Amino acid sequence: MKTIKATPKSPDYGLDAPKVVRGLLISAAVLMPSGWIASSHAASLRSDWLKVLGNIAFNTGFGCFCGGVFMLYSSYLGKFRQRDRILRRLSLRGDETVLDVGCGHGLLLIAAAKQVPRGRAVGIDLWSQKDQSNNSREATLRNAMLEGVAHLVDVRDGDMQNMPFADATFDAVIAHFAIHNIPGRNGRRLAIREIVRTLKPGGQVALSDLKSVGLYADELRKTGMSEVKISGMSLWTWPPSRTVTARKPAAAQLKAVP
Repeated sequence: MKTIKATPKSPDYGLDAPKVVRGLLISAAVLMPSGWIASSHAASLRSDWLKVLGNIAFNTGFGCFCGGVFMLYSSYLGKFRQRDRILRRLSLRGDETVLDVGCGHGLLLIAAAKQVPRGRAVGIDLWSQKDQSNNSREATLRNAMLEGVAHLVDVRDGDMQNMPFADATFDAVIAHFAIHNIPGRNGRRLAIREIVRTLKPGGQVALSDLKSVGLYADELRKTGMSEVKISGMSLWTWPPSRTVTARKPAAAQLKAVP
């Protein structure tokens, strides 16, 4: 008998860093009971070192548990609030073409599409399973369909360090927890230069990440971007994040970066 696979009725934006979350919770499940048992037996055995080891194990396990819970909270609640904060930093009229770099399941991509009903939202990703669970182009397009914006969304396979787009294609570029996944500072700087290259004069960027935001801001300034700002820390995500915003000058020639 043929099994019919059920089609999800609500969008799924994935669990971020699933291996990290799994590792933290497994570590907590091992360390906390082990630490409690060791500490409980330390008194009867009159062993100070066992008590110390037990306390270290329990506290480390508790830290892992808290980290795992915070990351679950970030994936299933907090990142939606952060998404809204990122998009509010852009002044979108509704007719722009927006690029989401490292779009994943389309969290920002689809929200941006809803804000540009006369425009277009384009996403690009390498679909890493390490960075997000069940990550695929098909999953993103399914979410766009379920959210009612499939006609406004285009999803491409590609590397943000060498994007398959012409110069000055987009009115705005956004990214969330994506650029830091590139190994090495030079690779991240290259991604920033690609973002600037594909941005139209007068275009905007809003790049949210858990680290390297100072590097992003530095590279944006080096490429001639103006109004470069780094936001305060947001606790809606875990780890906490900050957002870099900037604008491409409308007329000035951008500096060439080797």
